[in-house]
Amino acid sequence: MGFGGCDSLFLAAMPTQPVARGEAIDLNLDLMTVEQGLHLIEVERVRPLLNYLKTGVFENNTNMTFMMAYSVVVQFGDQQQHSYKLYCYYKKIISEYCEENISAMSECSGDELLRRMAEHWEKLTMLVYWMQRVFQYLDRFFTQNNKEYPDLFTAALLSFQEIVYVRVRSKCVDAVINAINAERNGGELDQDMIRMLVEMFCTVGDQRPKVLKCKDRERLLWQSQSKGVYKADFESVLLKTTADHYKQKVTGWMAEYTCPQFLEEVARRLEDEEKRLSRYLDRSSEQELRSVVQRELILNTAKELVAMESGCQTMFSGKKYSELTLMFRLFRKEPTMLKEMTALMEPYIEERCTKIVDDQQMIDNPPTYIEQVLELKAELDGMVAKCFENDSAFQKARNRSLENVFNRDTRCAKYLAMYCDLQLKKGLKGRNEDEMMQLVSQSVGLFAHLKDKDIFLDFYKRALSRRLLNKLSVSNDAEDAFITKLKVECGQQAIQKLASMFTDMALSDQLQEEYNKLTHGGSPGGVVHEVRVLQTNAWPEKADDTKIVPCEEMVNCIDAFEKFYHSKHSGRKLRWLYNMGAVEMAAHCYGRRHILVVTVYQCLALMLFNSRQKEVTFKEICDATGLPTEECKRQVLSMTVSKHRLLLRNPTTKDIDDETKLEVNAQFTNDKVKVVVGLIKKEEKAPETTVAEAPVERKHVIDAAVVRIMKARKKLDHNSLLEEVFRQCPLFKPQPSQIKVQIEHLIDREFLKRDAEKRNVYIYLP
Repeated sequence: MGFGGCDSLFLAAMPTQPVARGEAIDLNLDLMTVEQGLHLIEVERVRPLLNYLKTGVFENNTNMTFMMAYSVVVQFGDQQQHSYKLYCYYKKIISEYCEENISAMSECSGDELLRRMAEHWEKLTMLVYWMQRVFQYLDRFFTQNNKEYPDLFTAALLSFQEIVYVRVRSKCVDAVINAINAERNGGELDQDMIRMLVEMFCTVGDQRPKVLKCKDRERLLWQSQSKGVYKADFESVLLKTTADHYKQKVTGWMAEYTCPQFLEEVARRLEDEEKRLSRYLDRSSEQELRSVVQRELILNTAKELVAMESGCQTMFSGKKYSELTLMFRLFRKEPTMLKEMTALMEPYIEERCTKIVDDQQMIDNPPTYIEQVLELKAELDGMVAKCFENDSAFQKARNRSLENVFNRDTRCAKYLAMYCDLQLKKGLKGRNEDEMMQLVSQSVGLFAHLKDKDIFLDFYKRALSRRLLNKLSVSNDAEDAFITKLKVECGQQAIQKLASMFTDMALSDQLQEEYNKLTHGGSPGGVVHEVRVLQTNAWPEKADDTKIVPCEEMVNCIDAFEKFYHSKHSGRKLRWLYNMGAVEMAAHCYGRRHILVVTVYQCLALMLFNSRQKEVTFKEICDATGLPTEECKRQVLSMTVSKHRLLLRNPTTKDIDDETKLEVNAQFTNDKVKVVVGLIKKEEKAPETTVAEAPVERKHVIDAAVVRIMKARKKLDHNSLLEEVFRQCPLFKPQPSQIKVQIEHLIDREFLKRDAEKRNVYIYLP
């Protein structure tokens, strides 16, 4: 940086008095000799200037004296033999001034030397500036393009360098360094003086220096093209002594301070060094000085700091976020040291996650399990954002830690789907839009960490089906938000079936409206019914192959709707899913009128009591309805339990057989008019809280990926094929052994074959 700013040097320019209007310069230059001219310059200009530098008072300082001196230089400056004398006189004045001052500085050292050196440099600057103004005509004709005689500024600087600088250089540099180190230890420092000497280092040795007067303030300053001797003479020593200074300091701090105290001290020292750069050191030292200071204070201490008893581990476990923030901001200055923090953050996160996922109480309570996981993830996300400013290294470390724990098995994927279902059915009730979107974002954020995304989507699809068909969703906006965020996370193809389910519901609503406008008003035979038309491959529910025999009332409804539907869509076939339906039926056989909410199968069983005798055997129910024995038993037993004992059975054994007789419980009563009859759950092979099995579709996904890759590449080795399959299976991470099995199946089915020479290379068979 050349010293072109007004703050580089504070020098008061000499006051001058203007020439009065009408005055003339009374000089007979034609009869004047060069010696006479030099005498005039010395008397009228040089002696008053030198006296001013000693006393601070300038006598006879008018523009008239300046013009007289300048006129003499112009008169003789373009004559070779005379211009040389003028040039030599100029150098003599500068040299004599330097000789006079060096004699007074030779015996000085320390602060006294610095004070005298800065004062001499300041006055020399003024002397050179005003002398050059008088003799500047020489730079036009004598020194220009003259390698033997440098320009006036350079000549003056060379004289200073030869007479003053080289004789006090070593002592001056040492004194400046000592003054800076004293300030680092809490001492006082004359910053203006040091800034002036730094300017001297930057100017001495420069090839084209200049002295300029700042226009907005009365200051003189040097402007240099290079850094002169600053780098070689001063900066090199500064960097070495700075390293030694902080190396010694660090040894003491490590023994005395805790980790947070050490970090605070480092932050303060770094700030101090930044202030030095801005106040009196040259900005060209910025990178090198920072590098040295950070090396000693951060790079060489980071590992020891992190490992201290009060270090990073304690900060994480104690949630000391302000201390973690400070450590991060300091270590970020040396990015290679961030890995020391992330190396401790990962096991910390894994430990906290493991406490949740291995807690049997949590495992037995899926909603609480996921709530704790989401709460922990929100805390960790906040920590990474607040303490580490979402730095990519810490984000990756957090993600790795979470995924290592959450993907040990498929439980988290299954539980998250169950949790989402619960929230969309009940949990979001009464929440505002912001709270709803926050829960959706948190849930999908956890989903992003799962490798078994297909398992989540499988459970989510089943739960969504029940919510849509039974109208259990609390908020359609929340349902849409979930689908939108899942689409962003795993792509359109992955959620295509979910989207189709919403489309089916919307189309069914339109269809029902048109059906209700028919002459029977949507209730043929007086039975109000609502039909949902579902695409075969979009929904998880499948048609039951069992031949169910509906009652007469249902048959009328079925015939009416099919007639209506086929009138709009010819060629389509409807298959009725009785197991997915629900029925509200009025019961007049009890002490008070009730509306029973039952399944279609239960409805078929109850309707038999309208047309038959008082008692009906279990076998008669199975034969009349076509229900499989086990399913019929579950449906009937649900209506004989104590809470909803609509029917009585004889004998009252625990199980039901073909000869068990059932009759209406005339004594049944309930406080509510509408009674929802619960259904006994099917016996499951495994408890609800076990991990989920991988979907069978994974085999088909792997097959499709292998065929797609080989069709495009034609020939590929085994390892390359594995990498491509991993990349094309975003919803789960297939195991290499599983991929190998599917490849063998594709070879057996003649989609692929092995290369005759290289057995690990596969060839696509068109």
